[in-house]
Amino acid sequence: MKKLLVLLLLVVIGVSLWFAFGLWSGIYSIYTYPPSHEHPDGATLIVTRDEWEPMFNSPDYQPPKRESKGAGTYSFERAHTAPRPISSRKIVKLPYIDWAYQKSIEPRDSI
Repeated sequence: MKKLLVLLLLVVIGVSLWFAFGLWSGIYSIYTYPPSHEHPDGATLIVTRDEWEPMFNSPDYQPPKRESKGAGTYSFERAHTAPRPISSRKIVKLPYIDWAYQKSIEPRDSI
């Protein structure tokens, strides 16, 4: 029984470290739905991060406008694609965390 408990503890620590590394390196993002009619209790999701998405995001966040390069110029940037829906990127669903929502609506530096 004691070996099973130690194994379970090691698995939990390993998964926690993986998600912390994923958030730090940009693999994952935290998306927070505030309490509303669609989500009465609110929700916080860990999702795979899309291009140009911040670490903390919510439906109330408005990304800055990105200006495209003028015609006739060359650029090594990829063409801007539409973001994938949150439901297809969801990894883990957590209860609503107000701190993460407040972090998602803070003003950011322009990209």
